[in-house]
This record gives sequence, structure tokens and C-alpha cells, in this order.
Amino acid sequence: MDVTFSSAALAVLCNSERRLTQRWGPEIGRAVARRLLDLAATDAAALDRLPGARIITNGTGETTVTFGETIVIRGVISSSTNGTRARQPDADLMVITSLDVHGSDQR
Repeated sequence: MDVTFSSAALAVLCNSERRLTQRWGPEIGRAVARRLLDLAATDAAALDRLPGARIITNGTGETTVTFGETIVIRGVISSSTNGTRARQPDADLMVITSLDVHGSDQR
């Protein structure tokens, strides 16, 4: 799945493991980075098969992906077969609108 972000600030944070670990500590920061990579490695049809993921889509088309009790990623998923222009042919696109992390391993 092509993953992009609704704001430049969110993109800067999510595309840097260093910034993620500064924000939430080494363990949780790396977990967030892995979960974002998991999203990029799957497609919309297989999203519910990601380990530990719960998927909820609301009436406005926003999808919430919750990993455990800690990481909550919200965004809008579009399929390239629906006329959306993904960067790769036949790839789904997720525009991440928010990232919530509950807890921190910072001391």
C-alpha cells in the first residue's frame, strides 16, 4: 500500500525512527515505525490480517487501525481500482491523518 500523510509535520515525524524514539522512547518509537512499515507492506484487502490489528471504518470513509492498546493510526484508504492515482499501479493508497500513541517508555 502506498502510505502518505495529511500534513508535512506528520510525515516528518513518521518517516524518522529517530524522531519517533525521541517522542515516545526507544521501544514504543520502534514499534510505531514497524507498524507503519506493516501498513506499507500490505494492501487494503489484507489489512485485517496484520498481526494484532483491529480495523474500524466509519461512515465518512476514515479507517482506524489499532495495534494493541498502544498505537492508533487513522487515515483514508483508497483503491487504485476506484480511479485513485497511487504511485504504483494496482496499489492501494492510505493517507494517514493522525497517529495516537498511548504510553511511553521514556524515563
